[in-house]
Amino acid sequence: MRFPDADVTTLDLIRHGEPVGGRMLRGTTDHPLSERGWQQMRRATEALMVNGEPPWDAVVTSPLSRCRDFALWFGEHHDLPVITEPALAEMALGEWEGRTHAQVRAAEEGEDRQAALWADPSLTSPPGGETLAAFDARVGDTWQALLAAPPGKHLLVVCHLFVTNALLHQVLEQPLSRALAFDLPYAATCRIRHERHALGETSLVEWIGR
Repeated sequence: MRFPDADVTTLDLIRHGEPVGGRMLRGTTDHPLSERGWQQMRRATEALMVNGEPPWDAVVTSPLSRCRDFALWFGEHHDLPVITEPALAEMALGEWEGRTHAQVRAAEEGEDRQAALWADPSLTSPPGGETLAAFDARVGDTWQALLAAPPGKHLLVVCHLFVTNALLHQVLEQPLSRALAFDLPYAATCRIRHERHALGETSLVEWIGR
């Protein structure tokens, strides 16, 4: 803690594990976790346990099944409240939804909009999908709500790759052109600590991508 006597809220973000069907551009397409994905999530959460017990007061989850199913199981298994937050759903990818990266590239006939999205997402959106500005705004509203009225001092947030990037963007405040700076593997975890203190409020990143 950087500020004496600060009121601290800690958010542990975890990207979902591998879904059924393997790697593809899912967006809001609702695929459940594969068995490997369940194993990845169990290992990742076990690594954050303290003396074999979960440190969290509550679990907040995306409504999509690759996040929600694990969150509900985890909450029931450890007697933790689970809050489903619709605004934590993954960025809508329009015509790319449910396709592999190779299928999208082949359909674009030489134009690689996927690469353009990662290079500068402020200038490129998936055809028929959500703009980064709109996506960042909805995740940002949820971030502010979690800080204003957190359901506990330590939260586990089960979400997605782009959502994790958007939450980190709230802390790092990098330009939207760099809002997708983190390509995190399945079940990667990040920790954000928010401190309210005599000088105001400060958000700090403890780690990214464990």
